[in-house]
Amino acid sequence: MESIEQRLLTVCNDRDHGSHWIVREAVSILYDLSTEKTSSSEESIQRLHDAAQKLVRSHPAMAALAGATKRILDTPGGITEIAASAARLLEEVDSATERIVAYARPMLKGTLMTHSLSGTVLDVLIACKTQIERVIVLEGRPRYEGRNLAQLLVKQGGLEVTLITDAQADIFLSQCQAVVVGADTVLANGDVINKAGTALIAWAARGHKVPLYVLCETLKISPRAWSGGLAQLEEKEAEEVMEQPIEGVTTRNFYFDHTVSRLITSIITERGPMDRREIKQLLSSY
Repeated sequence: MESIEQRLLTVCNDRDHGSHWIVREAVSILYDLSTEKTSSSEESIQRLHDAAQKLVRSHPAMAALAGATKRILDTPGGITEIAASAARLLEEVDSATERIVAYARPMLKGTLMTHSLSGTVLDVLIACKTQIERVIVLEGRPRYEGRNLAQLLVKQGGLEVTLITDAQADIFLSQCQAVVVGADTVLANGDVINKAGTALIAWAARGHKVPLYVLCETLKISPRAWSGGLAQLEEKEAEEVMEQPIEGVTTRNFYFDHTVSRLITSIITERGPMDRREIKQLLSSY
């Protein structure tokens, strides 16, 4: 069995899972730290803060991670109350997808296109498989997580799947009834930060008059605004794109991009579909 430290390192270094998986693992780690009996309450709380800081720093584009850790650590009381808060949050995360399915089902029919490996999107597509004819999956360079998603859709859901390169998205959009993606962060104005390539698909979908649906938990809604800076998009090692450098060529590798809200048909959450006004109302209630 992995130690908590090993699990923490795995989550911090993860580049293959969606934010749903990362957030759930992070909350689980914080819960286990808060229920350890080998440390004093003061030591446990310090370990919680240290772990939370590492988690948030490792995935700065994932608002849900910062939101989840803050919610747990800001719980009034001591270590017992913090553990109870983490347990409640785990239950919320685990039940959110089922509620998203109920709201998303009427929109997800026929042939759909998706991009990146989102655990929420995977679960929702499988739950709606009887009304889905085919899922067109972009392969998701540079780590090709779309290939993993394609395999999971077939093995777990028995869906008909077509795998294409990212550059072919526009060719296949005319066949689609909708594009469905996840989100790493929903900004305060309804813009979305998600796997690089999402914005290009959104623009292409607009051109084809194909609706674009974002599936995510409200935990991913952030009070942050788009700064316009590339720091929000997390640049990683150039070697993932080009193993052997080319003399005179600069290689860039941003993991996320910024999709403006006007390109998004609806953000479907466990509380129902949300637009900019409803997002603003939700944030004002916190």
